[in-house]
Amino acid sequence: MMRSRVMAMAGLLACISFASAAQPRTLQVSAEGAVQRAGTLQLPEGSRFDDAVVAAVPRRDAYALGASVFRKEELARQVRLRAGLLHDLESLATATEAPPAVAARARALHAWVSALPATGRLPLEGNPRRLEASKGDRNRLLADGDRFHFPKRPATVTIVGAVLQPCAVAHVPLRDAADYLRDCTVDGEAANRDVIHVVQPDGSIHALGIALWNRSEPLALAPGAIVYVPLRARATVKFAPELDGAMTAFLATLPLPHDRLVTP
Repeated sequence: MMRSRVMAMAGLLACISFASAAQPRTLQVSAEGAVQRAGTLQLPEGSRFDDAVVAAVPRRDAYALGASVFRKEELARQVRLRAGLLHDLESLATATEAPPAVAARARALHAWVSALPATGRLPLEGNPRRLEASKGDRNRLLADGDRFHFPKRPATVTIVGAVLQPCAVAHVPLRDAADYLRDCTVDGEAANRDVIHVVQPDGSIHALGIALWNRSEPLALAPGAIVYVPLRARATVKFAPELDGAMTAFLATLPLPHDRLVTP
């Protein structure tokens, strides 16, 4: 009798263990912005970014090119990136051999970056079909706490860097990136006159020659793009050689809308 009870109990425990193993762990993520299902989403472990996008149901007014997912693991990396950027700007601002105009603009940029947060943003392919078919790590496995954001389509391009004041300029279809500089006052004493950098809303970064000797092919900007006017190359190469790369990498982590870039 005792043996039969033990065997029955063992069988019951085995059934419970099997049932528990058969139920996949649930992940909690969230969606916000121009989506039909804003708030917490529960998806089974093993789901990917495209599963969350489908579950969130982006609206027609969602701007897929500016979609983002915010991740805890990315936040730690971006905190370090921002700290390094601030260090480079401080090094340039305090360099006694740096041109005064460049040092002054570096100080202004240091204060500007200090007012901007590290976000943990990872640019996201907002079209679920393209995301599902994408290769590499673009369609990553979900993690608890992932936050998906779909902005509305912006109407401006933002110009920052060696300018007297960051500018939000009306987006014009097919307008060349360099042409937008006409609508923002560049600091002629501090700016690099040969190159600008473009950060598209999908996180892609482009360096463009703008002088007569190195002029690049025209590049049209997407709504929500950022144009970064770098500081003079001679000064940055000597005192902060990683500055331009760190700045553009940091700008690519900032989600739409870019209102805070103009009025932080």
